[in-house]
Amino acid sequence: MVSATRDGSEELLPNYWRVSSPLSPCVEILLPQPLMHRTMVSVKLAVLTGEGKGSMQAGRAFSYAFQDPQWLKKLLIALIMMIIPIVGWLILFGYLLRITQQVATGTDSPLPEWDDFGRDLVLGLKGALTYFVWSFPALVLSVCSQVLQVAAGASGDDTGLALGAALACVACLSIIVGLAVSYVMPLPLSRLAVAGNLNDAFALGEIFREIGLVKTPLLLVLAITFVLGFVVPLGLLLCGVGILATLLYAFLVQAHLWGQIRRQLLPEQGSNASAPVVADT
Repeated sequence: MVSATRDGSEELLPNYWRVSSPLSPCVEILLPQPLMHRTMVSVKLAVLTGEGKGSMQAGRAFSYAFQDPQWLKKLLIALIMMIIPIVGWLILFGYLLRITQQVATGTDSPLPEWDDFGRDLVLGLKGALTYFVWSFPALVLSVCSQVLQVAAGASGDDTGLALGAALACVACLSIIVGLAVSYVMPLPLSRLAVAGNLNDAFALGEIFREIGLVKTPLLLVLAITFVLGFVVPLGLLLCGVGILATLLYAFLVQAHLWGQIRRQLLPEQGSNASAPVVADT
């Protein structure tokens, strides 16, 4: 039996194993014993920022969407947006950024209403532009590595060897830059979500200052993003259509995590904003 803290109170959890990460002592995972009939895994993640402002509640990002009594209707609309090429995806991106804004300001349920597709489209366009500009260095390196790969395959022994060495260097650099971009991405996107202004998404000085304040939560979000990348393809098992549902779920989790990052950085939130508030419906 272990004890865990939830909303400031102590709770006894029988038949659970406590697993702690040696790299981050403030991360605790409570796993049920194998013989338990329940399949739910209770996870407690308390990753503190460098400034001690609140905590990340990663587990909440996986469940908040279903706290809305109208979650099925709203997620079905989101799935319809995913079927519509380009415009639908941009509208969905804008909707996800509205979720980020909502979480950042302290409320994650109910989900935003689908009441202004034009606003979501504009916000989604801004989000797509932000994502593209921040990802551009990684994209350039990826294209260069592909070009070098083709050139190395078509060249002679000596030239091919030199091109192969260059390819290895560029590929390694591409991976490093790609990881760095993914690590930082929650900051410009969440700034855009809260302010709605592209200038805030490219305020490099402020963004690099914020990295130092939330470096551990950013690492947690990066890790969860990679895990979601392995979960999404499981939707292919459901006749292929299920991948849209798993992909949407991954988007919802990411949007919430981005909002949690921004909530820790908003000065008005302070240290008392460690958990989103569920609004009355």
